[in-house]
Amino acid sequence: MPERGSRLPRPVRRDEWAIEAINSRVARDWDKLAAAEPNALASAYDHLSSEPTAVSSRQTQLKGSLAKSTYEGQPFDRWQYEVTAGGRIWYFVDDPTDAKGKAPTRKGKGPRPRRRVLIEAVHIGHPKKTE
Repeated sequence: MPERGSRLPRPVRRDEWAIEAINSRVARDWDKLAAAEPNALASAYDHLSSEPTAVSSRQTQLKGSLAKSTYEGQPFDRWQYEVTAGGRIWYFVDDPTDAKGKAPTRKGKGPRPRRRVLIEAVHIGHPKKTE
């Protein structure tokens, strides 16, 4: 439960994708980028939470050896969002909906699975691996 004076996270609407850091390093780098480029990161957040797989001049699926990876034993395509001229976000798209876009049914108790954008890395400067 948040305490008085603490920052409150932006709630996710049902039609949006949840944005999640896969580890604490990513969360720290996200905060660093937010401090340096708050407007650019807010725009990136809005775009990723609404259209994480749209291809544009800022948003692409990575290619070659960087195109795929695994997270928690699941294979994922790796995407990149260009936040600034040098800053990049690498992420996976976890979509539990079926081919028709229908939400999956809940198995047992607990929350219904959500569509998620899993942030794998936040690069403050241009990542050397993509040069």
